[in-house]
Amino acid sequence: MSEWERVRLDEVIALDVDAVPVMATASYDIVGVLNRGRGLLFRESIASDETSYKTLNRIRPNQIIYSRLKAFEGAITVAPNDLGEVYASQEFPTFTCGERMLPEYFRLLTTTKRLWGQLQALSTGMGGRRERVKPADFLTIEIPCPSTSEQARIVDLVAAVDAQIDALEAEVDAGHILCSIQRSQLVTTPEGLAETPLGEVIEVHHGWAFPASGCRPPLGDGTPRLIRIGDFARNRRSRFDPGRSDEFTGDYPERFLLSAGDLLVVMTCQTPDGAILGWPMRVPPVGGPYLHNQRIGRVEVTASDRIDLRYAYHLFRSDHLNRALCVTAAGTKVLHTSPTKILEVPVFLPPLDEQKQVADALDALDENVQQCETELAHLRSVRSALLTSLLSQGIEIPESYDVLLEGVS
Repeated sequence: MSEWERVRLDEVIALDVDAVPVMATASYDIVGVLNRGRGLLFRESIASDETSYKTLNRIRPNQIIYSRLKAFEGAITVAPNDLGEVYASQEFPTFTCGERMLPEYFRLLTTTKRLWGQLQALSTGMGGRRERVKPADFLTIEIPCPSTSEQARIVDLVAAVDAQIDALEAEVDAGHILCSIQRSQLVTTPEGLAETPLGEVIEVHHGWAFPASGCRPPLGDGTPRLIRIGDFARNRRSRFDPGRSDEFTGDYPERFLLSAGDLLVVMTCQTPDGAILGWPMRVPPVGGPYLHNQRIGRVEVTASDRIDLRYAYHLFRSDHLNRALCVTAAGTKVLHTSPTKILEVPVFLPPLDEQKQVADALDALDENVQQCETELAHLRSVRSALLTSLLSQGIEIPESYDVLLEGVS
């Protein structure tokens, strides 16, 4: 195993700030830096008369950039190599990599908790009173430094995994778009046919205001678990994870105990999460028993000869119901709907056999998307573990890797 030299950052990168005077009548594309090494934040352009800065820092491709004020949050990244002309305030110093440091390799370092911790240690104080990390202090950070050939191998291997992650993300997005398109057709009423208010075929029952004193983290001992609004927000695009739900140890009315397959819908949500108003969830068959709080309604079919419960689930996942409920919702910062408002929404109900066929098809699409999401989550975990091992020399890529690449190029 090759020995990695331990170096200070000032041995492999250099402060390189291109301060540009702010010119009258000019406009500037502004960027910031996202926390936890997540890259640049592209802001709206500003005109020269919209800033008090006399100069702005021009950010060049492949430069290291961090936020002096938010460095303790891991607000550091490397600008992409295809970056256009963008600028940042003087709070964002920039650095250029020397011959011993590949920008692509340093970009990987900016995504590690190790570097975030080193930046946090340089930021004294609490909260908004934290001191800024000065460039001179930043350059004192020590890192293990492999040869540039080893850096290139690590970058190449991680890039291959990232390409697979990107492909899976695209597949998941395409799956959700397809599901959304299919569901939009559920609310398209054929010409000449009447719509049915939901109140004719279902009822919606509120949950209970469970006292917080009875809640505890899950122990998995069979104590009923509470399904909350947060479970819907987390799982708008994925399968419900029962392992994260708090347990309720107190007494509760039996009517609030749920059964596997029960259909739940969101009754109350914060304004930024308005998209989940009326959003449905099926009670999972594992991890129970479950209870629901007063912000969640339980849907009960009252006319089983006219509507299939699985079809109702997909109706509630349609944009039509969400828009209808948001329009009639009460509140500003917090949106509230009610069983009455839900039951007033008109929908088209085809024959029951057709509903079941539609539900079968949409369930199959959902299952495919969920399988892709599960694979995506697993691959992200593998990527994280792989990167940690590569950067700590837990895994070493041999020189023969270069020969292999030459053979297939």
